Amino acid sequence: MQNQKNTAISSMSKPIMRDQKLLAPNYYLENFPEQVALLLPLSGDYKREGESIQNGFLSAHYSLRKNEPRINKIRIYDTQKFQNSENAYNQAIEDGADFVVGPLLQNSVNDLAKKIAFRTPILTLNSLEDNRSLFGMYQFSLSSIDEAISTSNKVIIDKNKYGVIIAPDNEWGHQLNEIYTSTLESMGGIILDSQFYSQNEKDFTFELKNLLGISFSEKRYNRLSANLNKNFSFSPRRRQDVDFIFLVAADTTSAKLLKSQLNYHLSGDEILPIYSTSTIYSYNSNLNDLNDVIFTDAPWVIDQQIWLKNLPLILRQYWPGDAIQSRQNAMGYDAYFLVAALNSLKNNSMQELNGATGQLYMEEDGRIRRRLAWAQLINGHPEVQEQEKREK
Repeated sequence: MQNQKNTAISSMSKPIMRDQKLLAPNYYLENFPEQVALLLPLSGDYKREGESIQNGFLSAHYSLRKNEPRINKIRIYDTQKFQNSENAYNQAIEDGADFVVGPLLQNSVNDLAKKIAFRTPILTLNSLEDNRSLFGMYQFSLSSIDEAISTSNKVIIDKNKYGVIIAPDNEWGHQLNEIYTSTLESMGGIILDSQFYSQNEKDFTFELKNLLGISFSEKRYNRLSANLNKNFSFSPRRRQDVDFIFLVAADTTSAKLLKSQLNYHLSGDEILPIYSTSTIYSYNSNLNDLNDVIFTDAPWVIDQQIWLKNLPLILRQYWPGDAIQSRQNAMGYDAYFLVAALNSLKNNSMQELNGATGQLYMEEDGRIRRRLAWAQLINGHPEVQEQEKREK
């Protein structure tokens, strides 16, 4: 946890948003390796995720290199057919791979990290559990850390400073709470309080009253009423030192429950902006109960730019059964361009890429980070918010 906390702090010292003015990320493609190996789970429990990443990777290849005179070779390996991920990697090298992409599952990445060195560079599609960095290994994941960093950026740019967090009482919820608190504080913001709720419950009155200071207001009234021995008109007030709420929910259903109860406890008071992450958004769900929530997600899902708009058509043409707004599609698409960028590194420095999962940049330890798009739910639909131009 401490390593993740330090990573989050070092990633941002001032608020920086995604730059919408970046062009399509094809400026490294002339250095695309001759042969790339894709290591993905294409059978078993994670077949769907593996296929979606594969389809995104190949859609980038077909759409942007179809007119190139030189044909690059992409060989695909089902990691579930190998005893371990190291065997899959070694087979890919034996077959002539110049660059390896994958594996996807964290336990496979952890196993692969037991190698002393990578004589052929690799872009893993998950991060090491212990946050180590290894020479020749680059790590790319759809990390909650990126969303916490992006949320901190958005809060500060919106000129908010003092906030509270409501999060699930599990490892993921506590992790996001710590990362979000540290990154916000590194940019001058302050988290005043955090409350954790059980995902097995549906009534969050206790947690929300404590978070908003309503319980304190009620206790003060009860003491005053007892001291005066009389009842009088009373409307509990929330705490007045809060600028915003960060709502952490594992899925759309939990987010709806929390938001509706927040609406009740905040009724009659000044509106507080509520920020959240991609976990609250589901393309096929009715999201009216989440109106006004500001959330972060991949541009592929909520803010497709001109150079991305043809991808759903390509995906439907080649893979009609795949989800046209799958974040795994976007991850595979970005991995394609990252291969070319990482194969072109000079002085371990990479120009930022305007990807489908976010604006991609590389930290010194080889981890790929994302600046994400932002939207606010209006009438149940996401309305993209203008992004600040990145400071040079």
